[in-house]
Amino acid sequence: MSVDLAVVFARWRFLLLTLLICAYLLTAPLIVGSWLVQMVLEALLLATVLVTVSANPGWRTLRSVLILLWLLSMAGTMLSVFSIRPELWQWYRTVELMTLVPVLVAVAAGMLAFVRRERTLTIDSIFATVAAYLLLALLFTQFYLCLITWHPASFSLPVEIARRPVHLLQSDMIYFSLVTLATVGYGDVLPVSHTARMLATLQAVVGQFYFAVVVALFVGSYSSQQGR
Repeated sequence: MSVDLAVVFARWRFLLLTLLICAYLLTAPLIVGSWLVQMVLEALLLATVLVTVSANPGWRTLRSVLILLWLLSMAGTMLSVFSIRPELWQWYRTVELMTLVPVLVAVAAGMLAFVRRERTLTIDSIFATVAAYLLLALLFTQFYLCLITWHPASFSLPVEIARRPVHLLQSDMIYFSLVTLATVGYGDVLPVSHTARMLATLQAVVGQFYFAVVVALFVGSYSSQQGR
């Protein structure tokens, strides 16, 4: 039975991970309490790391580094949520956000490496690219939240940022990040400062480049599959 479960997990792991990420995006604004939202996010990121490492067996050393960075982010989350020495809250929040940046970069790259390594085009490889795309949105969300932590006037929201709960502000920035990555640009959330605008511009370029990379990967996999 355990072998069957392992086979099923190996076949559908990125599909399950994508569903988990989508479930978080849909339910995060509805969860009451910023600490609970952060704990759910940290658990999701740990699951993301473990799934990506399982798909890349050669990542034994990198696995320890990623888990260490996750633990540092978890420590920053605990310190900021529970207001231990409130005068240092901005630094706690920065540690929490910035330690996740290399983790998100590594797991997104690991997912694309898995797709490139696969010689056949499968449903799970398709969802690996979807999960990597969503993680890119979460990656830029960390930068936006860090910018707001130090300069709240960097963005213009329909609701005043100073009165916005932390977990809802996080959802606002995830929404803005996804809209920018997809180059939709609804205009309800606007970057105001020069740094925020440059980050949004960079993210829009990355979003377009990502689709070019994914198409190339899929064309290569399909051509290899047809050739065999």
